[in-house]
Amino acid sequence: MLIETSKAFGRSLLLGVSRYSRTYGPWSIYFDEFGPDSKLPRWLKTWKGDGIIMRARNRDMADSVMELGVPVVDTLHQVAKLEVSGVYTDDALIARAAADHLLSLRIQNFAYVGVERASWSSRRGDAFASHLRNAGFHCHVYSPISRRRFAESWEGGQEDLAAWLGELPKPVGLLAGHDMRAMCVFDACRRAEISVPEQVAIVGVDNDDVICNMADPPLTSIPHRGEQIGYEAAALLARLMAGESKQPESITIPPLSLVVRRSTDVVAIDDPLMAVAFKIIRNCNGDIGVDDLARRLGLSRRALERKFADTIAVSPHDQIISERLRRAKMLLQDTDFALEAVAQKLKMSSAAYLSTFFKKLTGQTPGEFRNECRLSTSGDVFYPR
Repeated sequence: MLIETSKAFGRSLLLGVSRYSRTYGPWSIYFDEFGPDSKLPRWLKTWKGDGIIMRARNRDMADSVMELGVPVVDTLHQVAKLEVSGVYTDDALIARAAADHLLSLRIQNFAYVGVERASWSSRRGDAFASHLRNAGFHCHVYSPISRRRFAESWEGGQEDLAAWLGELPKPVGLLAGHDMRAMCVFDACRRAEISVPEQVAIVGVDNDDVICNMADPPLTSIPHRGEQIGYEAAALLARLMAGESKQPESITIPPLSLVVRRSTDVVAIDDPLMAVAFKIIRNCNGDIGVDDLARRLGLSRRALERKFADTIAVSPHDQIISERLRRAKMLLQDTDFALEAVAQKLKMSSAAYLSTFFKKLTGQTPGEFRNECRLSTSGDVFYPR
């Protein structure tokens, strides 16, 4: 196992591998404490093992591992055109989740700050920009390689990033390649006296609790299904070691639903009362009536409907329904709750009502949507997608 044990995501991969080993093994598993900058362990050259699961950070590491002549499964996708099998997070779905969340905040300016020379980061950035382009918006992409100050030092790079952020139109919704890159954005915003989330709403990837809550304000982030990726990587390695698979395979696993924290607690609407209305709807997960919303805002129902029509050309009822649908999708995707339990969470009268509501808005039944979002593995282990 050539996986960094210093990160929460790496440890979740190890959990998935161990779960597979307990079910179908036992395997003898070798790994050292491993960090992002660790060198390959010396014992690897004389190791007499049968297969390797790795997170190849660069071409040299990948080549050294492949020279051992044993089946290999990658779980990082950082090296371009790596001719080995791999199990990865679906970067396109990560990008879409971030874009959809930021669009729901009524933001109209967008930016991406990735990790240079990492294939997964390029895919996320390209997919993020593409999704926004399809929605009619442009995405600004930070490219430090072409900027002199970034090469001088970390301090120079942060000053350069701060200057770039200062030039962006505001408010801006920003996706960072991962949570650690998002922390760089927070620092750069402080240097440039840019407020988060009022001027820059930030989304990260990894949902590392320590990092996300170290950020000020706490960071909205998209979680991987790390344990499932580890399990699937182990299952794929088993097939390779048994000679059942000859050609490199690539398996992608969708992320979990975005975890909202205060770094995106903003609605980019000029009317402050409308911004409050959006926050109320979101905080209630759509479980609020139009009359109740109007009362909480100190308006008549007619005045509230007129304000929605004049500001965003959407009725308050439709906005509430949209938020309720978002919550339903999250429960169907991220839990194993029976439909009756999902309906109860949404304060709906029955599973039948939930099914009618869901199909009317999406063209699918809740069961069909859930099946599309799932990946079942061999044996008795099942991971909801």
